Amino acid sequence: MIKPKKGIEKLSAYPTDLYRKQWRLKLDSNENIYGASNAVLNTVKNINPEDICLYPCYGKLCDKLCRLYGLNEDNIILTNGCDEALNIIINTYIEKGDEFLSYNPSFSMPALYAQIAGAEVKQIDYDEKFVFDKDKIAINITDKTKIVYIATPNNPTGEIVRASLIELLVKDFKDTLFIIDCTYINFSYNSAFEDYLDLIKNNYNVIAVKSFSKDYALAGLRIGFASGHSEVISNIKKIASPYNVNSVALSCAITALNDNKTLEEIKCSNETARELLYKGLQEKGFKPYPSEGNFILCDFFESSEFYYEKLRKNGVITRKFSKDSSISTCLRITVPKPGGVKYILELLNKKDMLIFDLDGVVFDVRDSYISAIAETFKYFSKQEISKEEIFEVKNLGGMNCDWDATKYLLEKYGYNISLEDVIAVFQNLFYNPKVKKENYLIDKEKLLIPKEVFERLSYKYDLVIFSGRLKDEVRYSLEKFGIDKYFYYFVTSDDLSKNMLKPHPKGVLNILKHCPHLSIKYLGDSVDDIIAGNSANVETIGIVSPGADYNIMKNNFRHLGAKYMLDDVKNIESFLDEIGKNYVKES
Repeated sequence: MIKPKKGIEKLSAYPTDLYRKQWRLKLDSNENIYGASNAVLNTVKNINPEDICLYPCYGKLCDKLCRLYGLNEDNIILTNGCDEALNIIINTYIEKGDEFLSYNPSFSMPALYAQIAGAEVKQIDYDEKFVFDKDKIAINITDKTKIVYIATPNNPTGEIVRASLIELLVKDFKDTLFIIDCTYINFSYNSAFEDYLDLIKNNYNVIAVKSFSKDYALAGLRIGFASGHSEVISNIKKIASPYNVNSVALSCAITALNDNKTLEEIKCSNETARELLYKGLQEKGFKPYPSEGNFILCDFFESSEFYYEKLRKNGVITRKFSKDSSISTCLRITVPKPGGVKYILELLNKKDMLIFDLDGVVFDVRDSYISAIAETFKYFSKQEISKEEIFEVKNLGGMNCDWDATKYLLEKYGYNISLEDVIAVFQNLFYNPKVKKENYLIDKEKLLIPKEVFERLSYKYDLVIFSGRLKDEVRYSLEKFGIDKYFYYFVTSDDLSKNMLKPHPKGVLNILKHCPHLSIKYLGDSVDDIIAGNSANVETIGIVSPGADYNIMKNNFRHLGAKYMLDDVKNIESFLDEIGKNYVKES
């Protein structure tokens, strides 16, 4: 197998969608939510046939940019989006052993390009969120620092970096190339691309990049440009593809630059909606950061995963960050129109919450988990065991994990089988995501609560899951029955250490910590569920699962202090309504 150059194998590709998904609000990539102008759309419709069959010529767009910004033709190179501009600049100037310097967090691709080119990547953390510190940049520049990358406004943090601050760095470090990324500059009322032109014109170690993707809504056409000293541009052109920008993109970019009215309207609309979103997030107790782009970075603290999923499953996709990121609890939200702002803020309202156990509450597991216990027992013992005896064991407490229940039964009959062997046989019968086959026992499960009931419940409540299942199993069954979209947060056995599984309340406490709510109730069918809920001071509803002895379970629930009991979970909707009425009367 031919291997790539060193360092490539450990990298991850930038994630992109293979197919366009239909979102109510697509707010994860900072695309222009207003779309391209009518003038641009008409340009596409009236494209000249020669512009399709012949290679493109770049003179008209270059001339337009030169007139607009007071540059010469040899100060500009057109690129396939801003990404290509960054890539070819870095590959022109970075050699192995050079240093690449930028703030963290910032746009991830420049650092990736530098790493691929062989540079040592140094990323500076903010001392104050999010304020650009010129002096901190200065003290981190060494003799090896070939490139410093500065985005203004910075993505994802949103702050502007003044040209005057950059100028001081440029003058002090003449052997370092400063890349100024102005992708979002046209959304700012406090700065403009023109502010940085003197830096470009008067210094050979400055290059600015800008795309037409965000402000002019041409992301699908992939067009941008870089501007800098003629010698820098000349060197970059040596490695750029000769026909890297297509003719349709060229024509549309010229049209967009001539349409100042549309740009100003978009800029004004973005400013109004951005202020609405900022204030709304702030009033709800979150931490939005001031932004001069078409996005807002907001800290949702320990509830970020919950809110990300709640927004996503209600048609709003935002940008989340990795767990090891300095902004791991933040979401970046492209600013929608005012109606979209209202919808987002409504979704962020706290609601009453229901925690669902799955087995015996959402799914009928008599032919799945119970059968898996029986079949695993039979595999090792060559004996049959009744479902009644299995239920008796599970009602002992501390047996919510079916692997443990199976091992307990085997030991009861004199078979000392390791837990690892029990798990291997059990999972190959129940569900093994690594081995594709038909007719796993999990596929015999039935839904106990109709899908339409979950839909109606989701209007009144936020729904979450605390299950002893593995996460892959949870996702598989929820997606199979088409009810995954109603649940915004999962705690499964994968999330907890062995000594923290039910009846330990850790899973419920995890939900209380990460999922904001007005009130909360836990629906479970086992003694371990009730113990876990009560230990976390959560109101519990004991559900008599199909096949369980009603009188035994009723006594167990009453003895353990379940707040409520329900003999048929299909009636959960009316049952919760009745509880609510009684609560109002008592209040």
